Amino acid sequence: MGFFVISLYYLLTALVGSLLINFCYNRGKSTNMLHMVLVNTGVISCWLMWAIVWLSQWKPLINPVLKAEGE
Repeated sequence: MGFFVISLYYLLTALVGSLLINFCYNRGKSTNMLHMVLVNTGVISCWLMWAIVWLSQWKPLINPVLKAEGE
């Protein structure tokens, strides 16, 4: 459940960022498109980094080595 909730948060962040560019920083079609690409690339990069870290905790690649008590 946590993965989907945080993913929706990132999606909402991308939508709000895109809307703010259109309404607050309207400087022409090509400039707006560049700003939208930058915002969406940043949000996707942050989400991907979070998803990799979150998913890597499910099955770690390095397992602890347990030693017997007598060793």
